[in-house]
Amino acid sequence: MLIIIGPSASGKTQIVNHLIRDYQMQKMITYTTRAPREGEVDGIDYYFISQEEFIKKINHHFFLEHVCYNHNYYGTAKNELSSNKVVIVEKEGLKAYIKKAKDQIKIVYIQCSKKIREKRMIERKDDKQSIQVRLAHDDEIFDEEIAKLADLVIDTSYSDILDDTKKIYDFYRKYLKK
Repeated sequence: MLIIIGPSASGKTQIVNHLIRDYQMQKMITYTTRAPREGEVDGIDYYFISQEEFIKKINHHFFLEHVCYNHNYYGTAKNELSSNKVVIVEKEGLKAYIKKAKDQIKIVYIQCSKKIREKRMIERKDDKQSIQVRLAHDDEIFDEEIAKLADLVIDTSYSDILDDTKKIYDFYRKYLKK
């Protein structure tokens, strides 16, 4: 399975969308308690569930990993692990994957300058206060440790998303052939 990790607005979602559309990978649909963003669809982008439902699933050991990020829960069902799937996770989720499924994953860390990420969040009409909170939060989370855990690091600050996606897919394809 291919794991994508990176700060807010680094290009993770666009890369995953291209991996799915252009390279026939399957998106691992994860669970969240956050409200859907404009255009997001339940069962396609995420499984949007209540916090109460999420906690019940935690108690029933349903998740391979779960994390609370920005006051919302996110988690991956154990039965979703597959070699042709791609998923976006946060740092704590990544650590859980490494602990529970190290031999079944490859990790790609998406880096991007803070200035570019802020510009992207403004363009997608994120709330100005939440932008500052997310940027500050990401500064705390995304450090050298993440880069060391990754099998591949890509900087999307000034690159082409399609080129980056191809690099990631070619890297992953080599792993699958071993």
